Amino acid sequence: MLDFYVDNARVAIENVKRIFSTPFGIFIHAAITGMIGVVILMFFFSMLLSGSSLAMALPVILAFNAASCGYGIVDKGGLNYPRLPLAGSVISLLLLLTGYVALMLLVPWESFTGGLRWLIAGVIVVVFFSMGTWIARMNNKQKGTI
Repeated sequence: MLDFYVDNARVAIENVKRIFSTPFGIFIHAAITGMIGVVILMFFFSMLLSGSSLAMALPVILAFNAASCGYGIVDKGGLNYPRLPLAGSVISLLLLLTGYVALMLLVPWESFTGGLRWLIAGVIVVVFFSMGTWIARMNNKQKGTI
């Protein structure tokens, strides 16, 4: 009886590993970890900073998570990840939306509807995602030569 459960658990784990080894699985993993990272850092900094300071820290939080997403997607997906610019754009948009939704929940009395603030944060997220992919490419190239 116990062998039945062990075998089913082994099959389930192998299926999860197989799903997350596909390009879509790598994308989902990078997006979810980045979004969770944004939420965790927003809640942490909300205990340390005031509302307006938290809004000023949001682009930094988004930049850090975007760089880690970019690194993760190239590190796991390889140097020839399919449709990397599209994946980067979607992940950047998801991170931006997650950050501003968390900010609106944490500081509901502030107005964060300014388009310029969203534009600046969006550009920062895209640039740092690209920097993360660049770092991962350089790291993979260095690993290949050693």
